[in-house]
Amino acid sequence: MGFKVPRDTPPMERELIYLLADLCVKWGFCIPPDDFDKISKMEYYQAQDFAMDVVEAEGLDGYSGWVNKIAQRFRVRFGMDEIDSSTFVDRVRGQKENWSN
Repeated sequence: MGFKVPRDTPPMERELIYLLADLCVKWGFCIPPDDFDKISKMEYYQAQDFAMDVVEAEGLDGYSGWVNKIAQRFRVRFGMDEIDSSTFVDRVRGQKENWSN
């Protein structure tokens, strides 16, 4: 069983939410709601920055071994080292979704 993000959630935000949920379930990184919202609503992310934000939200030392592991999960999920909402392409759908705020 899982959860579904509301249909009106922008594509990049939706995928960041799913990645954060995976990190919670698989590795126990269940970060506080305010940090979860802040991270999922970012318009641009590089893998290392995302990983640092997650590790810091969890209250761990930013240089822990988790940073590289989380950054690698980001790369695997998105197929690249950085994502930007203006050019975000959903890998499952294989196309950029038109999205207006």
